[in-house]
Amino acid sequence: MTGPSPTSSPQGPHYTLTNEWGFANERLALLGAAYDPDSIALARRLGVGAGWRCLEAGAGGGSFARWLCDAALPGGRVFAVDADPRHLTDLPRHGGEVAQLDLVTDELPVGAFDFVHTRFVLLHIAQRDIVLQRLGRALAPGGILLLEEGDGLGVLDEMPGAFGEVWRAFARSTEIAGANQAWARDLPAHLEALGLIDVRAEADVPMFRGGSPMARMWNLTWEQVHETSATLDISPEIIAAAQAELADERRWFYAPPTVRAWGRAL
Repeated sequence: MTGPSPTSSPQGPHYTLTNEWGFANERLALLGAAYDPDSIALARRLGVGAGWRCLEAGAGGGSFARWLCDAALPGGRVFAVDADPRHLTDLPRHGGEVAQLDLVTDELPVGAFDFVHTRFVLLHIAQRDIVLQRLGRALAPGGILLLEEGDGLGVLDEMPGAFGEVWRAFARSTEIAGANQAWARDLPAHLEALGLIDVRAEADVPMFRGGSPMARMWNLTWEQVHETSATLDISPEIIAAAQAELADERRWFYAPPTVRAWGRAL
């Protein structure tokens, strides 16, 4: 990826990581815990609140969709879609709606939402341009589209140790499956091409300590992509060494930058 192994998970040929894996729920929960605070802070800055009609596209583990329910309801709407919504079964109890929907092949409601959000999803879908057009059409007049994606931005080659070796193999494996590790750096231009206005963007490089929840999340990611990595000449010994590094509380790591871009529909 870039981006941490998505929070969402369109299945089948369209997405490079799936929700059906045995530890996917734990991995997605750790991902949400790591990235939700920044996502929520930005959504608040953008004004998301009571009465807003919200679409969470590729909702994955559902943590951000649950926050949207707290923020927008009552009076608003939270519509969470994923090709495999198995981790979203509790959302209706929070007042949200859930739909099983493939972002590549299925249509979204047009002109229906004040806020459309997706995180670590589009770069993993080869047909991302189709999906981006659909997300743009889903905006009501004045609605905001917020995209959060990972991007190598030059750091992948600098990652040291076994962790870096496995990360580079992971990036290659996702690109073979259709991901684009350099796509997110052009997010502002993509939003402007949709005709959105007031486009803004920012980026940060996440850093984390070994033994932390984020380290555990990456550890689970290596487990999930193990078979793909093995076909790329990454030995089980190197994967095991990377996992040992991630468990070492004396070590610090950095992940690829997260790019966040947003714009408003006319």
